[in-house]
Amino acid sequence: MYDARRHICFNLGRVMRRVYDYYEKRLAPFGLTPPQFFVFNALWMRDGITIGELGELVSLDSSTLTGIIDRMEKNGYVKRKQNPDDRRSALVFLTDKAKELAPRILKFADELDATLRKPFSKKEISVFEHVLRLSLIHISE
Repeated sequence: MYDARRHICFNLGRVMRRVYDYYEKRLAPFGLTPPQFFVFNALWMRDGITIGELGELVSLDSSTLTGIIDRMEKNGYVKRKQNPDDRRSALVFLTDKAKELAPRILKFADELDATLRKPFSKKEISVFEHVLRLSLIHISE
């Protein structure tokens, strides 16, 4: 009998949905969804970048990212400014509101990550992260 549970993709999907739900519930008090959280983190690392650059950092296409940025802008977390080097594009920045919340959100993110890592040894985490990186390289070929 055929069993999809033996496929890596099936199991990755199950884990991904569970982790997404875990983050979604815990980010709700901040008014952020998991994709918005990824954008927030990327801008915290590199504020004032184009939507294209941001898309590369968070692995999302421009049309998907535009909707996320629209909602974050509406909630007061980001602002767009015209790119002085290219009038056809905008730069995305975290707002003062986002910067004030950043320490709490980032601390919270570290706590969530620690919770996900807790059942595993450092070696297991290292191997898991290595496999994920190799999978990304292999799949993008």
